[in-house]
Amino acid sequence: MRLLQRAATTLGGILVSTIAIAAPEQQAAAFMNIYSSHCLKYLHDFDGLRNQLKAFPQLPPEAAAMFLQGAKGAAWSVPSQHGQFIMVVHSDKNVCALYAKTVPAATAQAMFEKTVGKAPAPFRAERKRNTSDKGPDGVKSTIAYEWSTEKSPRKPLFALTTTTSKNSVAQGVATAAIGH
Repeated sequence: MRLLQRAATTLGGILVSTIAIAAPEQQAAAFMNIYSSHCLKYLHDFDGLRNQLKAFPQLPPEAAAMFLQGAKGAAWSVPSQHGQFIMVVHSDKNVCALYAKTVPAATAQAMFEKTVGKAPAPFRAERKRNTSDKGPDGVKSTIAYEWSTEKSPRKPLFALTTTTSKNSVAQGVATAAIGH
């Protein structure tokens, strides 16, 4: 547990601060900054995350349901001058998700890879998924990494799904979860 807590703290503060922010990348940088400072930082402490999110406007249950997709939990609007973001925290499992209304897919993917593609010691990062499908209104891509150690049965799983579709409810969804 302490290893996971240290790794999450590292991700929540140090790695994101190393991402260079240029003017056209501000939206993707805001997306990854919110993801890192909430989902990653509190990966070991979902109650602490819920407490931290009390400062943000909570979505009414009927609006949150669209983001929860049948799971139990709550959703919050996270204010940012760089876009519209919704944070979702499940109450029946250890999952945090951040939705971005619009986000440049390639830039978000590069920042995500930089953030979770290399795990802090003693964890090992393993890419579990890297798919891309072209549809009639854009390209949908998913990247996922799992971190593991020899001794820990709890494995953090990080995923990013992006789409270039202008008709999508969210062009970016980044998740962080603890699996066994």
